[in-house]
Amino acid sequence: MSNHKNQNIIKYCFISSTAGILFIAASLVPLSKNAIYWNRCLKQTVIWIEGNEMNLKDWGKEAIESLAVAVCNGAVYEPNLKSN
Repeated sequence: MSNHKNQNIIKYCFISSTAGILFIAASLVPLSKNAIYWNRCLKQTVIWIEGNEMNLKDWGKEAIESLAVAVCNGAVYEPNLKSN
């Protein structure tokens, strides 16, 4: 195999690797935007629950975060929370 063919193979491998990495990076942009939105929702929901829901003050941090996860995932449909 000649030296010119080796250089072409290396060049094509480099170009295809670069294109693959750019494609992967571009496909991660929407996922990262969604994660930023969800994290913001979680943080704001926890702040709202801690500040406005007086009957949930005795709940632990894990329970409040669990409720906030359910709210951000869309599992809580009622505007008023019911507690026992």
